[in-house]
Amino acid sequence: MTPRVAISQAPYDRDATEALARAVRQMHRARELGADLIVFPEWSLGLNPPEPMPSRAIRALADAARLLSLGVVTGTLRVLDPATNAKQQRALVLDQDGTVLGSQAKCDLDPPERPWFEAGEGIEPIASRWGRLVLLLGPDALSDRRWAECRRAGPSLVVMATAARTPGEQRAVEDMALARSLTSSALIVLAPLLGRFGGVAHVGAAQGFHRGRALMAPAPDDVVLVSSGDAAHVELGVLDACSWAPSRATALGEVELAPEDLRQPVAERRTLIDWTALDTPDPLTHGRALLAMAEDSPRLAALAPAHPEHPRALEALLAEGAAGAFAWPALAGRRADDPSVSALMGLVARYRRPLVVRVGPGPAPMGLSHPEHWDECLLAHPDVPVVLVSAGVRAPFSDEALALAAYRPNVWLELSRAPTAFWAEARATLGSGRLLFGSGGVPGAFSSEWARFQAWRDQVGLPPDEAAAIAADNARTLFFPVRRRELSPSAEAHHV
Repeated sequence: MTPRVAISQAPYDRDATEALARAVRQMHRARELGADLIVFPEWSLGLNPPEPMPSRAIRALADAARLLSLGVVTGTLRVLDPATNAKQQRALVLDQDGTVLGSQAKCDLDPPERPWFEAGEGIEPIASRWGRLVLLLGPDALSDRRWAECRRAGPSLVVMATAARTPGEQRAVEDMALARSLTSSALIVLAPLLGRFGGVAHVGAAQGFHRGRALMAPAPDDVVLVSSGDAAHVELGVLDACSWAPSRATALGEVELAPEDLRQPVAERRTLIDWTALDTPDPLTHGRALLAMAEDSPRLAALAPAHPEHPRALEALLAEGAAGAFAWPALAGRRADDPSVSALMGLVARYRRPLVVRVGPGPAPMGLSHPEHWDECLLAHPDVPVVLVSAGVRAPFSDEALALAAYRPNVWLELSRAPTAFWAEARATLGSGRLLFGSGGVPGAFSSEWARFQAWRDQVGLPPDEAAAIAADNARTLFFPVRRRELSPSAEAHHV
């Protein structure tokens, strides 16, 4: 079972009582977000007094875990010998019933820590309902030797509870976690220490990595979700990348639905995207699988993977009826202003189809996914509608996306999981004609995103025509104007 993981990213608090109270509050918040497991940084419990295990703090977390049915990974201090005051820095795992499943001592100590703490002897996996867990504290997370021990343990989940003092160190740690995820099937969770600790300011943000993907599902507070099931996020291959409009009049028999879809609103129109097709040697096969899913369904539109190294696959899929294309050049290590990406835009322009592109936080280094890098392609192909999908907009990507759309009339913004403040700013800047409601591609997210959109609509008094445009009509204009699979490039040109 791959857990839905929440990571605490609140800054360090010296007050142990307040730090524990905040940790419990975050556990409640994580459970509200549907998490199975929450991971805290190494010193998240503040300067909690060293005690024999389980300490008072751990007992309080265990009580909350039992109440919420939520697993916990946390750092703590452990007394080894009360007579000598020997102690260790450790991390431990609590099961969803509050049971301590195991703990791991920090093996490699920083020089200031050596007079005060005893080092552990090696890395040992901890058995859990989520598979084998490996916990790497501080310097352990950066050590090639400890990573070799970790790899031999065959973990399902690895927690890197380390810290960075500068943005450069932060990027280096993220790059290391990303690289290690390429050689492991484990979900790798980065839980950095934040704030001032020991006279040093620590930076960094919680993140997860899986098979070369940087995963992120931002929450509006100091907890971030990084994984959910076997196909956690759009980066892991979720097909329903954008969903529009509730299904009040949808004939369910026309769309093949999973059983869980029958218990929630489903999309009246659905665009099929498989981002993993951009990270395989055979995007043509993946694209044809999407076309097969959309065959004969007026409510599904399949898009073709636009890979910089496989332009022929894109051209073949467009000729076979793809309703558009999707691109994420960062997965191939390319920037959007690379000539190979411009060539892909030329193909999409020839077939007069829209292009959906992934921007914002993504594979390290994150600079590869800046919206502004698309400007040259947009300028060269002003007739190609380009939809920016970010699955949670954060600065500076949100500012760049909005600026790009403000002076490039062929840019559309998909709003999934973005803060409602961004929705309001985008509407004020662009009007409603180039905004698309979306669920972000996360299974089960349509209901919550639709409820959030309805609440925002009512709060700002969105006129019915604008609400309909954002919720459905704009997307239909882009992806469902006609049944395109019968149209050749020349025939389609005459139609348009």
